[in-house]
Amino acid sequence: MINPPAAVGNVILFDDFLGSSIDTTKWSVFDRISDQTNGEVNCLVPANVTVSGGILSGVSKFEDHTCGDSIQAPVLEHYTSWQIQQKTAPFLYGTVEVRAKEPGGTGIWPTIWMLGYQWQPSQPLTANTPGHNWPVGGWCEVDIAEFWQNSRTTVNNTIHFNVAGGLHLASLPFDATTRYMVYRLQWAPNSMIFSVDAEDGAGYRTLRTVTGAGSVPDVAMYVVINAAIGGTGGGTPNPTTFPQVFSVDWVRVTQ
Repeated sequence: MINPPAAVGNVILFDDFLGSSIDTTKWSVFDRISDQTNGEVNCLVPANVTVSGGILSGVSKFEDHTCGDSIQAPVLEHYTSWQIQQKTAPFLYGTVEVRAKEPGGTGIWPTIWMLGYQWQPSQPLTANTPGHNWPVGGWCEVDIAEFWQNSRTTVNNTIHFNVAGGLHLASLPFDATTRYMVYRLQWAPNSMIFSVDAEDGAGYRTLRTVTGAGSVPDVAMYVVINAAIGGTGGGTPNPTTFPQVFSVDWVRVTQ
């Protein structure tokens, strides 16, 4: 596919994955255990992230691997997966767009999301920074497109800012494993609009709108993309449904 023209404004992050490997000036690729407070059961392995033909492919596998992090000693896990995060400077307000096709399988928890700027330095080392204060201020989180409990026809769009935001599931026009869709977040002072373009000629469909001071983050954030296995959002994995691939065509942030 030919990449669409840049949105009006200043493009502060763009990657169409046209090289032969991930651009490490734009992304950090994690090499550690996944988030244990969420009950996830996988290692994050850099080799599971590849770039070819203009697509970033993140694979989730049923395989033994030993991993830990800066807090936890290494343990044996039976699944591997992947996670990347924006390496460039966090941003305040703008439009985030990601064209992606989601993985299927049972027990996979794929998410396109953002974290507050205070997480960025420590996340490659551990999912749970000592002394963090999620979701207050710069420790906040926004789930742009989060897929829960094996559903790929609904998507969660949640803001965790100062208080936990719960689940806000919206219906998608198609199964997200069957086609590329563009997941978009428009973030302005006191406003966040979540939408999706299923590339069927209908344009963007609004999934959720949040407005009001105090409800929308007013601190800098950055982009994260990953597929966890198991845990709160993944459920019990079925090893016979692996491997699975999360395909990302391009990522763009415009202000």
